[in-house]
Amino acid sequence: MTNAQSSTGAVWKRCSSCKAPIAHGAAYYVCNVSTCNRKRTGLVFCKVSCWDAHLAVVSHRESWAEDRQAPSEAEWKTQLEEEAKPRTRGPRRSAEPEPSPAPALKASPAPKVIVRRPGGSSS
Repeated sequence: MTNAQSSTGAVWKRCSSCKAPIAHGAAYYVCNVSTCNRKRTGLVFCKVSCWDAHLAVVSHRESWAEDRQAPSEAEWKTQLEEEAKPRTRGPRRSAEPEPSPAPALKASPAPKVIVRRPGGSSS
């Protein structure tokens, strides 16, 4: 039995490089670089050589393969059910709008006073 297979033979995911099946409970590898192991990217590799092959496509300065264990079928079903649940954002607001606070009074600028001297010329 290889590391991509388990006693049940059920496929959890497929290798991102060679597309070989990775079974539930089997060992697999991920890249340590955060852009490769994000949830939406989700790169998984069945062998270190498959992880090494992806380095030709990406430009990591320093990286390594991290070994992981695939979840069992029961654990995987639980994870999928949790992800399918709608997210709650907190208490819902009522349909009635809250009264708006009274507008703040703006202070008007002081009027400008122009003083002219009698008999003076403006030139």
